[in-house]
Amino acid sequence: MRFDSVIVGAGLSGLAVARNLLAKGESVAILEARDRIGGRILSRSADLKEGTGYDLGPAWIWPHNTRMLRLIRELGLPLMRQHAAGKLVFQDQNGSIRRDLDFATMGEALRVEGGLARVADGLAHALPQGVLRLGHVVSKVETYDAGVRLAGTDRGNPFIVEATRVILALPPRVVASTIEFLPAFPETLLHGLKSVPTWMAGHAKLVAVFERAYWREEGFSGDAISHLGPLFEIHDASPDPEAAHGAALFGFVAPGRAGKGCDETRLIEDATHQLAALFGPGLGAPTHILFENWANNPFTATDLDTPDLSGHPRYYRQDFADPPWSGRVFLAGTETAPENGGFLEGALEAAERF
Repeated sequence: MRFDSVIVGAGLSGLAVARNLLAKGESVAILEARDRIGGRILSRSADLKEGTGYDLGPAWIWPHNTRMLRLIRELGLPLMRQHAAGKLVFQDQNGSIRRDLDFATMGEALRVEGGLARVADGLAHALPQGVLRLGHVVSKVETYDAGVRLAGTDRGNPFIVEATRVILALPPRVVASTIEFLPAFPETLLHGLKSVPTWMAGHAKLVAVFERAYWREEGFSGDAISHLGPLFEIHDASPDPEAAHGAALFGFVAPGRAGKGCDETRLIEDATHQLAALFGPGLGAPTHILFENWANNPFTATDLDTPDLSGHPRYYRQDFADPPWSGRVFLAGTETAPENGGFLEGALEAAERF
C-alpha cells in the first residue's frame, strides 16, 4: 500500500490534518495505535461506554479559541457554558475549609454537550472508508528512494505501509521513545524531541457522578481548590446545563498522587471522601466513579513525563531539516504549536501547516 501522506495518530491534530489533505485531493491513511480515536480527548458515559458523556481528558473551549469554535460550528455541535454560579470552596494544606468565597475560576469556559469526543467523532465520520486504521502500532520509519516506509503491528500482525511523507501527530517524546528511525536520528535531535514536555501527560482525572447536583442546592458552584488533595482542582462536570440528570464533579489529581505505580483504588477512595468533606456530607455517595490515569498510557506518556511542571511550557514548531528526513517526516501534534501549544486550539493550529 502506498499513499501521498500517512498520518500517525488519530487525535484531534491527526484527524484535522487528514481533513485538510483530503480536501486537497491527496491519498491519506491514518494509523492509530489505540482502538479508539481522539488521543487525549476521551469521553465516557457513566457505564464506561466511550464516545459521549463525561470528559476524562480536556473539556474546555474558551471564547478566544477561534479554530475550535469554528470547527464545532461546522460539525453542528451544541455548546454549553461551564457552570460557575455559587460559592467556591477552599481547603488549605492542613485540611481547614472555607466555603464563603465568591469567585468563579472558569466562568467563561465552554463545553461541548455530550463530551468533546463528539468533535473527534464528527471529524472521523467525514473520512472516506479505509482512511482510518485503528490498532496500528507504528514501531519503525525508514526512508528509501521514493519516500518513507512504516512498519509495525496491527493487533499483533505485522504491516508495512509506504508513503511520500509521514506526519507524526504525536507528542515529540512519544515519537522519540517508541519509534525507531532508519537511518537513525542523531542524538542531538532525539534529545531535542525528548526535552519537549507532553502537556498533562503525567496527570490523572476523576469524575464522580451523582443522582443530582447537591452542591448547587447548597449554593456551591462545584469549584474547589485544595492544597491537601488528593484532588487539587475541582469543577462541575454535569453533562447538561441544568444538571437535571447525571450531575457530576471532576477533579485533577494533585501532582505526585497519581502516576505510574500508584494505588488507584486507595486514591479513588480518598478522593471520594475529600469531595464529601469539601461540599458537605449531604453530597452522598457517587453513583459512578470514572478515572483515567494518563501517566499509565504508553501512547500518551513516557517515563520522562511527570505531573509537577512549574508552569505551562513554551512550545515551538519543530522540523526535520536535514536529509534524508527533510520533506519526508513532519511533526503535527499540539506540542508543536507556537501560540496555543498543549491545548485543543494548538492541535488545530499545528494541523494548519498541511
